[in-house]
Amino acid sequence: MTAVLIESEYAMQGKQEYPDWFLWLWEKWFVLFLLLGALTLVFIGAAVYLDNRFTQVQNQLEYVPPRSYQPPDLKNYQAEKTDLEKLTRSRSLYVPCYSHIYYHGGSPFLLESTLSIRNINRHQSVFITTIDYFDTDGKLVKSYLDQPIRLTPFQTIEFLVEEKDSSGGSGANFLVTWTAGEGVNQPLVETVMIGTSGPRAIAFSRTAIEISPDER
Repeated sequence: MTAVLIESEYAMQGKQEYPDWFLWLWEKWFVLFLLLGALTLVFIGAAVYLDNRFTQVQNQLEYVPPRSYQPPDLKNYQAEKTDLEKLTRSRSLYVPCYSHIYYHGGSPFLLESTLSIRNINRHQSVFITTIDYFDTDGKLVKSYLDQPIRLTPFQTIEFLVEEKDSSGGSGANFLVTWTAGEGVNQPLVETVMIGTSGPRAIAFSRTAIEISPDER
């Protein structure tokens, strides 16, 4: 009997060596397991959230929205007379353009047009001598150049015909004349038309075709 009492006393003394909270967790080990699992999920969720936020901020810093259209400053494209004297090749391009198209039995659908002229050469410049805009009847509406301009390798120049400018009509067109040295690729010349009206929208493009030089 005495031995049993002594053993019980030693057992109670051993239990008292540990804090009550430790003994509670030891008896409720599954609570500790759930707590650690919940903390792990919280850390993982926080890491994923911070990573997504960092990616969004990085994308916003990298994205530079395009500027609104501004007519090109032709002074930045000036061609030297000495360069023009060396050129031996000249071609004319006809570029279809549509100030409007027809729909719903003939109603006009106004369009905004962009004339794009791209020098597709890696090392050679291309010189543009004429950019004329004609209406459906073939009458000259506007001349964009009063002197030749130079496009350096891979450079592009653009001219905008606004939607409110309906002078060209459905058969409008550009005449683009270019000149360069032998072996130089023809510039890529296109018009891009776009129009919106309520829920309706349309966009399409046309590529220039080479025509015979004007004989005078």
